Amino acid sequence: MATPKPTSLNLTRKGRQFDYLIEQYKKTHPNESGVEPAKVSAWAVNRGLWQVPPVPPEERLRRDLSRHLRGEYTLDPQGRSVRLHHAVIFIEQTVDGPKKRSRWYQINESPPEHIKASFALRRRAALSDVKQLSLDLDSYNDNNLFGATLPPMDFDFNKDIEESRLPTTYPEEGPETDEDGEGV
Repeated sequence: MATPKPTSLNLTRKGRQFDYLIEQYKKTHPNESGVEPAKVSAWAVNRGLWQVPPVPPEERLRRDLSRHLRGEYTLDPQGRSVRLHHAVIFIEQTVDGPKKRSRWYQINESPPEHIKASFALRRRAALSDVKQLSLDLDSYNDNNLFGATLPPMDFDFNKDIEESRLPTTYPEEGPETDEDGEGV
């Protein structure tokens, strides 16, 4: 019995365009396994199947600024690498209708309500990723062509966080010990 073709749930116009490009690429490259976006994009652009849609300069700059703010890190006084800017999303009424906007503050200048909302937003995003990973794992176990069953994943990250806080450098000479190898 043939495996049913998965149905993409990309309901956006852009998502449907991407699905179409991938499908066309696979038709012309039937011997390739998997999807390599670099190959698909080069193939689609070279054949005129994709052109960069026009984006107003203000929108391009807004996206670039947000990406820049999201990617900036700093060392706090304790030496921890932390995200410098934190965002909260809000809805602004414009002449074109409601638009999602973001407001950014530096971590140490962020009012408590803003940073709590920003942390809650990021926590929800992390939970969403974990829930999707769990669904994907369950689906793989139920439907993969190899009959493989992967073990459940442990989603308690507390041990990982504690481990990441351990020192990464150690003194060249070991601790002093007595003749039984016990610490002095």
